[in-house]
Amino acid sequence: MKVSKIIETCIYSSDLQKMKKFYVDILGLEFVSEEAGRHVFLKAGKSMLLIFNPEVTLVSDENSFPVHGARTPPSIIHFTLEIEKEDYEKWKKLLIQNNVTIESVLSWGNNSKSIYFHDPGGNLVEFITKGSWPVDD
Repeated sequence: MKVSKIIETCIYSSDLQKMKKFYVDILGLEFVSEEAGRHVFLKAGKSMLLIFNPEVTLVSDENSFPVHGARTPPSIIHFTLEIEKEDYEKWKKLLIQNNVTIESVLSWGNNSKSIYFHDPGGNLVEFITKGSWPVDD
């Protein structure tokens, strides 16, 4: 037996519409569904990015999912989105054009690069070029 991949990543924000606009309109993730005031579900390539409102998901509901969440803002969640090496400069330019502050850019020993920035909820997001981690496509 083995785990094949992480299928979803959950982040938290009390301003779901601002987060949806950022991830769909700026970063281009695909909108899947939402429940107003509770969550927004987005497709990120072969994975899902779930954005929950912790004010709702930290409250116990016997007919719902287990209680979970992170108090926001500020948030200290960090996750990484993989990008193609040839698109690195385009992504960097897109962030700058949309007034997203780039916190850091790093070059790694395996010829890969990262761009770090915060989303509107305070989460630390990283773009990393493909091939950085030993994971399957």
